Amino acid sequence: MGQKHAGYDAQGNIVAYYDSVDSPVPQGVNAIELTDAEWLACISTPGYKVQDGDLVEPLPPTAAQLVAAAKAAQIVSVTEACGAAIVAGFQSSALGAMRTYPSSLIDQQNLSASVLASLLPGLASGWVTPFWCADAAGLWSYADHTAAQIQQVGQDGKAAIVGAIQKKAELVAAIEAAVTIAAVQAITWSSP
Repeated sequence: MGQKHAGYDAQGNIVAYYDSVDSPVPQGVNAIELTDAEWLACISTPGYKVQDGDLVEPLPPTAAQLVAAAKAAQIVSVTEACGAAIVAGFQSSALGAMRTYPSSLIDQQNLSASVLASLLPGLASGWVTPFWCADAAGLWSYADHTAAQIQQVGQDGKAAIVGAIQKKAELVAAIEAAVTIAAVQAITWSSP
């Protein structure tokens, strides 16, 4: 390992790091020498710049920037939780008793195909389709569903998805309205 360098652009933004032994500074590149401590600081803390030939530490984030970063992180968390809720399954009493239905993306596609098939003209009066679900005891099986039953399952599945999306929208609105980091972080998927 040799002497460390930071390459920078016309605005002083650091764009590359070089080592005199492993990766020398290419000809024509603006670069300054760095101590090992400066190099470690630069690679561990984004925002260092070069100004008038000197390495300049980034300014600490403002309170507004910290709140904005907390909001962005919390929105990602809520969005991920919403996605997980959508594929976690849902309940329907289409067969007369409450059952749990799967809702992974493939399960949603299979349900959509079953509902679509149930709407085709000319169905025999005894038309049924098997669909995977769990009873109250948690036992999973393929249970036959009539056209009306599979359509009800489709409606209940759609309602569960819409409910999750509405919850996410409400939480994102609350996050956006929050003014402190603590208030932002208090808004989670499990929030009422």
